[in-house]
Amino acid sequence: MLESMDLLGFIVRHTEGDQCIRLAKETGIRGGTVFPGEGTVRSGILRTLGIDIIKRDIVLMIAPTEIAKETMDHVVEKKQLTKKNRGVGFRLPLNKVIGIVHEKKTALKEKEQTGMYQAIFIIVDEGESERVLEAANQAGSQGGTVIHAHGSGGKETKRVFNMEIEPEKDIVLILSPNTITDKIIQSINDEMNLEEPNTGILFTTDLSETKGVI
Repeated sequence: MLESMDLLGFIVRHTEGDQCIRLAKETGIRGGTVFPGEGTVRSGILRTLGIDIIKRDIVLMIAPTEIAKETMDHVVEKKQLTKKNRGVGFRLPLNKVIGIVHEKKTALKEKEQTGMYQAIFIIVDEGESERVLEAANQAGSQGGTVIHAHGSGGKETKRVFNMEIEPEKDIVLILSPNTITDKIIQSINDEMNLEEPNTGILFTTDLSETKGVI
């Protein structure tokens, strides 16, 4: 049976990202990635005081569509995201996924590309982003952007002095014309061997519009 895959994201208060991942594991998701962000608040008083910028956690997870829907509802309910200033969740379909290891081997349904450009996301251990970008460049990529984050997965968490230490991650974002996306993906996969456990995750999604030079 072919399964469609979704990217599930949450933007929540700073330090609450890991809690979202723990809640997601209750519905069958095995882990996710958290990276820091900043938000603004519409408070004239806070803006006057210069503290209108607030820290946020951005959480990304990948799951089969049905599990992603269930997880969205579960996290929204538990985190009360329907209340003001609690956070936001979003879900979007993915075209291709490499590096997700399931308990059961399931064929993934690849979504047909509909846009002229694709966004390629690659999540790897900290320090491996240069290898990813070099492999992408060899396939015709014009470069990418690296975001630093930390992961939370089943077997990745280490314990030091009885404290859990989450491994640091690099998120690489590459914008690619769809004519060379598969070539870039193949080059990265050949270099990083993403189909082996705990080596990284790659996923792609359509871009509706791009501006500027790629």
